[in-house]
Amino acid sequence: MQSTIPDQLRGLAPEDQPKLLPEDQIILLAEATLRDSFSPADSLTSEEVLPFAVRVIEDKSTNWQIYTQALLVRSRIELGRSRTVERGVLQMQAVVDQVVVDTEAPASTSGGTNGEKDARTSSDNVPSIQVTSDNNEETSVVNKPTSFLPAAKPTESASSQERLRFVNALSSPPRWHLECELAYAWTSVGSLVSAMEIFKRLRLWPEIALCLATQGNMDDEDGRGSGGEEKARALLRWRLFQRTGSSEGSNYDDGEDRLEDPKFDFSKLKRADWTGPLRSPPPPNAPRLLCILGDIENEPALYEQAWVISKKRFARAQKSLGELCLQRQDYKGALEAFRLAVNVNRVSNELWSRVGDLELRLGRFADAAEAFQRAISTANNATGGDDARTWSNLGTALLSWYREVVAEHKGDEGLAHAKADIDDDDDEDLDGTSTDKPESKSVDAAFVDKPSTRRAAELGKPAYKLLQESLVAFKRGATIANTNWRIWDNVVTLAASLVPKPNVDDVVLGIKNVLRIRKTEDALDVSVLTLLLREVTSDVPPQSLDEGVYLPARGSTGQKVVALFEDDIVPLLTTRAEIWSLISRLRAWRRDYSGAMDASEKSWRAAIGGVGMGASLSAATTAVGDGNNKGNWLTDAEQWDAVVARTEELVAAYENYGSRTGEVGARWKGKARSAVRSVMGKARENWEGSERWKVLEGLMEELKL
Repeated sequence: MQSTIPDQLRGLAPEDQPKLLPEDQIILLAEATLRDSFSPADSLTSEEVLPFAVRVIEDKSTNWQIYTQALLVRSRIELGRSRTVERGVLQMQAVVDQVVVDTEAPASTSGGTNGEKDARTSSDNVPSIQVTSDNNEETSVVNKPTSFLPAAKPTESASSQERLRFVNALSSPPRWHLECELAYAWTSVGSLVSAMEIFKRLRLWPEIALCLATQGNMDDEDGRGSGGEEKARALLRWRLFQRTGSSEGSNYDDGEDRLEDPKFDFSKLKRADWTGPLRSPPPPNAPRLLCILGDIENEPALYEQAWVISKKRFARAQKSLGELCLQRQDYKGALEAFRLAVNVNRVSNELWSRVGDLELRLGRFADAAEAFQRAISTANNATGGDDARTWSNLGTALLSWYREVVAEHKGDEGLAHAKADIDDDDDEDLDGTSTDKPESKSVDAAFVDKPSTRRAAELGKPAYKLLQESLVAFKRGATIANTNWRIWDNVVTLAASLVPKPNVDDVVLGIKNVLRIRKTEDALDVSVLTLLLREVTSDVPPQSLDEGVYLPARGSTGQKVVALFEDDIVPLLTTRAEIWSLISRLRAWRRDYSGAMDASEKSWRAAIGGVGMGASLSAATTAVGDGNNKGNWLTDAEQWDAVVARTEELVAAYENYGSRTGEVGARWKGKARSAVRSVMGKARENWEGSERWKVLEGLMEELKL
């Protein structure tokens, strides 16, 4: 096949790339920005975006503003990595310093007339964002902004003409946006003091209060964070309320003009000085300020004020009120608050999930199912509503709804399906004659006191469909949380409960995953395994010419169940006698008589206390149950019944399969008598004369014939 790569690019080495035009570099940065904005926030997206920025940075010569934009893109990516987060913060700090200082300082006349020349260093001809210390430069400038890192030399910057050359194509963020982004970067590494200095300059009062409150949680009485929470309260009240003692109609005497005073220090504000009426008109971001103050003081009235001021549009106020009600275990109040919040923000998967949790707790299963479905539909990634927890809760809500419908129609089978069937009927019979549907009226009357069934009928969901949807939800949750055995166990339970026929494939899948995670025989449910065995052995295996062991067809239900028992369950079994009994029945159905005999013997050994797989039959008969175990068959009636049942099964296995195996053959009666005699010898003192003892005596009489 002929290559479509141009000749001039075929021999190009990756480490020796040609210089790009500024327009090409802008295209690369635009592609990086689009990928970063419209892709999930994960490590894969970062790996896709980073090469675009690196290609521009490593270019030998570029425009200053393009180079700065590339550094900014790389810094944002490095902030999301634990190994490079510090370098990303310092790199962004250097970018912001140079932008802030250069845009406010007077234009320097020391640079050349050519913008490209000003944008390059004298050494390697590449623009540099790194700064060096030079305490003698531009000291005559009055009130020149200072930088966090040492100031840059004039030759390391660029003229305004060079900066503005591609300003429209780059769409670089404004200066205040860069500073705000830098402040949040400092908070991500725990440097609240540096972040707060930037927030002060930008007058972002909510962020300042949050920094102060976080410092106050350090619990150091004399340290730098001492009194931070109290300072945050004072700051918030200063912004929100009038001075103590002021009337509601008085003017606010400490407005924005006071902020221009260089000697003003808001950290010296006192909370007690600002307990007057709410400022009118309220300041910008008043709802958010009130919510932050409510978080600090745990006062629900502040959330209500924020809700009223925002004209019932600030969902965060009701969300915070709902969280406070949850702390006080007021679930109905919390549900009402979250309902109001979700009415404002209809696309918040977090709010819908909280509503679903509360509806589920209060027993409103239909509403809970709807809320969880909304949470899933509004989620845009696996950490939102589309996670295992939400899917599992949806399955729980649907299952509980199904049980409610069944309980409402207990003893009235089919009524849950009748409403849905009648609603789908036409107004005319098949012969075209009109009908008034008297049965429909009677069913409607029956639904008056059955709200769960009525709700299901309105949505066109009969009881069996609720159960099927619950299974689908649990399967989706188990797929996401593939190591959560509890969700897989729910899948097993539901798949086995489907009517009219269980979903064997899902039951097998669920059991396999539970065993994969737990790796213990205690994870096995005998009732579910019995159901699988009944489903498989209900059909007689086809007769073969050689009468050998029957192997079900590949991909069939029988093959899956046989593989589950033989490959996944048998290697784990040690003491579960009832499961060995099921394996014996399955092997007998497959005409594996030697395997059936072996499983019956192991079932009997496990029942009487011989747990060693390689132990001989005579060694197993001398084992006595430990008194510390759950059941000692010499004293516990239930375990005694189990031992007798396993002994009966062993005798039946010897009788039915012994003559068909070379290991036992004609000696089956002797081996059966030995097993019964050993059990009777140990149980004579405790159980002689009991009903089960008579069963063993009957077996002995039959074996003597």
